[in-house]
Amino acid sequence: MLRILVITLLALAGAFLLVRLLEAQMVFFPSKYPSGFWSLQSGNDLKITDVWFTAGDGVKLHGWFAPHPQPVASLLMCHGNAGNVSDRFDWLDMLHQRAPVNLFIFDYRGYGRSEGRPTEEGCYRDAAAAFDWLAAQNLNVPIIVHGHSLGSAVAVDLVHRLPNRAAGVILESAFTNATDMARLMFGPIPVHWMSSMKWAADEKIAAVTIPKLFIHGEYDSIIPIRLGKKLFEAAAPPKEFVALSQADHNDTFVAGGEGYYRALRNFMEKIALIR
Repeated sequence: MLRILVITLLALAGAFLLVRLLEAQMVFFPSKYPSGFWSLQSGNDLKITDVWFTAGDGVKLHGWFAPHPQPVASLLMCHGNAGNVSDRFDWLDMLHQRAPVNLFIFDYRGYGRSEGRPTEEGCYRDAAAAFDWLAAQNLNVPIIVHGHSLGSAVAVDLVHRLPNRAAGVILESAFTNATDMARLMFGPIPVHWMSSMKWAADEKIAAVTIPKLFIHGEYDSIIPIRLGKKLFEAAAPPKEFVALSQADHNDTFVAGGEGYYRALRNFMEKIALIR
């Protein structure tokens, strides 16, 4: 009996250590420069400028800034867990054509041309530094934070820790927390008990009082729409949920069609009127 107990405890300890060692590799899938589409920095009047800034702990970060000639807002974009900013070029290009907004997208530490290694807290710090850079440009339009997929948790943390500095937040293909995602991915295996990562957007969003727009594809094969709706239910008003009937996880800006861009424009223009 004692032998079985010892073996069980050793197995649990081994599993715990394994999860802690590998959790970053299970969450973060960065592409480092020059991997990606870095030559595509202009198209359809989209002009991208390289931006360098520093996180609060000294990590050097990189982003892309694309101004609009007649913006109603500036959009700070927190991307998902894979690739780098250059993989979002088509999205930036299409958004620039269809919405009157300045675009600022940055790479978390360890992604693209940013230095360091990605961590949960590091992503939060990087987003705060990106917000500070954008605010310092004094563009005289409201700042709206956008988060896609993993970036939705980063966006929620940002507007939670910087209350009322952003004018609104857009959460696309969002999820609730790391526990719900671990259960989705690993079923009955209790990975969430062993992981240090929380990504607890659902615990923070109730305290966020700025306007919120949720966008989710009904055919999302990575983060099911029920998790997006669960986060929406946890959110305080004002809030709006837009379900895109033909969209999956990474194609909302294409499969969502004009309904996707109309939702973004309407949200931005409402905020511009309020501010």
